[in-house]
Amino acid sequence: MGKKEEEFGYNVFIKGNRCYRCGHKWVQRENDKPRICPKCKSPYWDKPKTKFVKEDKRK
Repeated sequence: MGKKEEEFGYNVFIKGNRCYRCGHKWVQRENDKPRICPKCKSPYWDKPKTKFVKEDKRK
């Protein structure tokens, strides 16, 4: 009754990447920063999308 179960193993934190464009998550095999997202092939996977607002230049 008062016996506590033993837990085996370790808690491991694995660092991964997430694409800002398509939301894909992956764990890289190499230590270098990935050039493109493996799913959508975007080279801007690490930069958030910005909304472009065209200013009215007529005066």
